[in-house]
Order: sequence, then structure tokens, then C-alpha cells
Amino acid sequence: MSVIAIPFKNEDPNVVLANIRTAAGHPRIEEVWAIGHTPDIRRGVDEIIGEGPARIILFPEERLGSLRPGKGDAMNTALQRADRAGIDRLHFYDADILNFDSDWIDGAEEAADRGFDVVRHTFPRAATDAMITWFVTRPMLAIKYPGTILPRIGQPLGGELLLTRKAISELARNEDVRSRSDWGIDTVLTHAAVASGFSLYEHHVPDGKQHALYGSLVELRDMVLECFDAAASLDPRQPPPVRHQRDADAAVPESLKATTAYDYDSSASIVTATPSPQESDLIERLQPALSRPVRDLAERGDWSGLDAPTWYEFLTFALPRFQLGDPGWDAFLFRMWTGRVLWYTTEVAIDGYDAAMGYLESTVRGYEQRAGDLSSRR
Repeated sequence: MSVIAIPFKNEDPNVVLANIRTAAGHPRIEEVWAIGHTPDIRRGVDEIIGEGPARIILFPEERLGSLRPGKGDAMNTALQRADRAGIDRLHFYDADILNFDSDWIDGAEEAADRGFDVVRHTFPRAATDAMITWFVTRPMLAIKYPGTILPRIGQPLGGELLLTRKAISELARNEDVRSRSDWGIDTVLTHAAVASGFSLYEHHVPDGKQHALYGSLVELRDMVLECFDAAASLDPRQPPPVRHQRDADAAVPESLKATTAYDYDSSASIVTATPSPQESDLIERLQPALSRPVRDLAERGDWSGLDAPTWYEFLTFALPRFQLGDPGWDAFLFRMWTGRVLWYTTEVAIDGYDAAMGYLESTVRGYEQRAGDLSSRR
């Protein structure tokens, strides 16, 4: 039995309902679980029940985790329900996908038919999209797990995946997964699946994941902090080798290459804001860990020094020290991440899509090599 779970909260109801309708119309899907609670979605679900072959079930998320209530609680609610019901395959899809169609479902189901335990969707992103993936999650996975599959997974924060029965059963009982109630759930699920030795297939969606883009980067503040905390919290033991395959990448749509994913001007004020005394103290403590100083980041909002080597040094400084919920650390990490995004936008993304993607991939590989070299010398 295959089930699709679509967690939702504040997304456009028309988009959410369109995705529920698409999921319910697929011949291999028996149930669609819409996880959330808003009157608009309730009314819309009542109207489309019975249109497709699948049952549509709407229910709220349970409070299962120990961190800020959020996406993690919704995904864990589906995991627990699927485990209790003995579901064979559980798909997850984010509610805000504008181009969700049967190809996403087909690709996941076909890979599961070939015996893969977990299927993750990959897709091209705009050059200035996925900045948490590129500047938090993948670099931190490269630093912590060099030489493994973890830094090379294309979308470790993607909420689009399929879990088979074996993966459902183990992940539903994983306390690290269950406790992660916030945005960090995707990072923890990615790590837990690999650490458990599950085989992995990455299905490529050539049109990309079309979704609503951002205004100021401040909209991503909670996600930045929680994804960093999730990556920092992962078990440092190296995961086992796993069976892994992925689709070949396809040509990137020209429209995607021209997309700007956030508003630069409104985001710059995050870096130019006067730092608190706690932030200033952290900036001073950071200086000895850097090959080049970044005091100007605080004094004049100058992010010109936040290149790839400096960012590596910052991440290795912050990794053992960051404390989620500490006002100084939260503000400092978010300021530094924003500065890194702004630096990349003005120094790299401006040169075009292909150059930007090459830079991002080579940076992650460089971090992995650097971390591996350090580990081998210990």
C-alpha cells in the first residue's frame, strides 16, 4: 500500500489542494494524508473527496518532538501512523510545489520497485535558491562525514522522498528523528537513513521544484538556525557504505537560470544592523580561528571577506559551540550566513548559472577534501 503525506501550514490553499488532488488521482496511491489544520483546506478537501481513486484523510499533526513545533512534528505524525498501519510505502511532498505531477510519484515508485529502501527527489534550483543547503547542510556534512555519501546527496533538505516499509519501521523508532519537531527534521532523516544502511536512489526532476520564492532572507531565519543545529547534533560516527544510484542530470530550464530567489536589498540590512554585545563578543572570539579577520562585518556591515575558505573556518568554529536559542549565537550565526549569501551573490552568482553551480559543487568537494586530510593526519 502506497500513501502520500503532504504536511501544510501557511501555504497557498489553492496550491495545497492542487497537490492533494494530483496525489489522490494517481493509480498507485491508495491514501493521501493532508497533515495540518486550516479551514480553507478542510473545505477544499471536502469538495475533492471522491474525485480520484485514493482516499483523502485530513488530520492535524501531533506534538511529538522536543523542539519548536513545526514541520518535524507533521512528518513524524505521518511516520508514526504509517508504522502502526503497516504501510508499505510512504511518500512525502512539500505542500508548496507548483509543478507537482504524476512524474514525481512515478519516479519514486519505480525506484522502490527496483528494491531501493529510500528514494529522494533531486532537481535543479535557481543559482540563489537553496542557500541553506549550499552554505549550511552540505558543507557541514562534508566537514563531518568526508568520504561518505552524505555530502554528495543532492537535496539533503528536500521534503520530497519515499520510504519503504523497512525504512518506515526503523525511522519511526529513531529517537533523534522523533524529537526533531522543527525545520531540522529533513537533515536528521537524511542522516538517519544513511546511518541505518538503507539503499538510496535519487530521482531527478528536470523541471526543477517550482515554489514560491522569498523576499528578505529574514524569512529563512528559523530554518537557518534549526538546520545548523540539526547538522551539528548528528552522531559523529561515520556511516556505513550504502547502495546508491541517481538519475543523470538533465538540461536546466533557461527560465530557472534567470530566476532570483530572494530580495538582495532588503536582506543587506541584516548584516548592517548594529550587533548586540553578545554578538560582538562572539565576533572577537572568532578572530583567532580565521586566516583573515571579519571584524568589519560587524563594524561596517562589510561581508567582502566571507569567501569559501573563511566560511569553512567559521563553520568549524561554530560547529562545537553553537547553542540554538541563545540570543547572541542565533543573531551571530544568522548574520554570518546572510553575509555569506550576499558575498556569493555579488561575487559568484553574478557570473551566470553554470559558473555558480560549478562553484557551489567544487566548494563542497573542497571542504570534504580538507576535512578528510585533517582527519587522516590525526
